[in-house]
Amino acid sequence: MMSQEPATFEQFNDKEEELFSEIFREYERRLFIFVVRTLRSEQLAQDIVQEVFLKLWSIREKVAGIQNLNAYLYKLAENQVYDYLRHAAVEKRARQELWQRMQETTRDHSHTMIDREYNAIIEKAILRLPEQRRRVYQLSKREGKKQAQIAEELQISPHTVRNHLSEAFKQIGLYVRQNMTSWIFF
Repeated sequence: MMSQEPATFEQFNDKEEELFSEIFREYERRLFIFVVRTLRSEQLAQDIVQEVFLKLWSIREKVAGIQNLNAYLYKLAENQVYDYLRHAAVEKRARQELWQRMQETTRDHSHTMIDREYNAIIEKAILRLPEQRRRVYQLSKREGKKQAQIAEELQISPHTVRNHLSEAFKQIGLYVRQNMTSWIFF
């Protein structure tokens, strides 16, 4: 291990690999422990320490100008940790947004399918009603007419209109319950 930091790095040009190996042996474990304490992941710590030394190697011709190698390496490690955390946060947000959009799309699609199926079953149920009951139901629900208006138009009593509507709702409800096979609740 290096007992002390080299005073200058002029030797770096002459014996780059040997000096780099010496620096690596001196700082690798300490930087690893520093990063593990922050990220609580040995694999991530190994990756980050490797990035720190790759960065150091890529600027090896400038290393001679570094006054305090210890502080410089720790700052590189710290910056790598921050970069990782920033990237992880952005990635997490992107995954969450994608997941939310996928759920909304699936939910919208499912609701559309259910609405179509439900409406088709209701239409079938309405078509199964006796003709007079179906006419009363359609005048009430589709045309929005009041019971008195329906009674006058069809020349039946308001009480008969009420009975037809009540029976229509019962029959439609029963038919829907019996035929709604793929109903999905969210």
